[in-house]
Amino acid sequence: MTLDTADCYDSLADHYHLIFENWEVAIQRQAASLSSILELKCGLPKSARILDCACGIGTQALGLAALGFRVSGCDFSPHAVERARVEASRRHLDVPFSVANMLDLRCLGDSQFDAVISMDNALPHLV
Repeated sequence: MTLDTADCYDSLADHYHLIFENWEVAIQRQAASLSSILELKCGLPKSARILDCACGIGTQALGLAALGFRVSGCDFSPHAVERARVEASRRHLDVPFSVANMLDLRCLGDSQFDAVISMDNALPHLV
């Protein structure tokens, strides 16, 4: 991931929610789907610690936190991370967000998670 890519996502952060017909509905729908996978397929309780390692503006992290998961999020776009923080605060959700590259998560220290997710268009950036 280059600085140019981070700059691109920084410039999109204020408008990224517009890729969804209804972002609030998308947050809830994706959380329900992910929760089902985490609980039924992975055997994790709703109290599980989840890392969203390419969280962007928080679409999945916010929804999972609203369902009771203990979610942390990180992204390499500082502006997207700030937007995610604002959105979490607006929803009264305690989700720590930090700036980190999903290819190197050492800045998270000795944090331990029950599951790590990376959703949406994050995977093409691994090339």
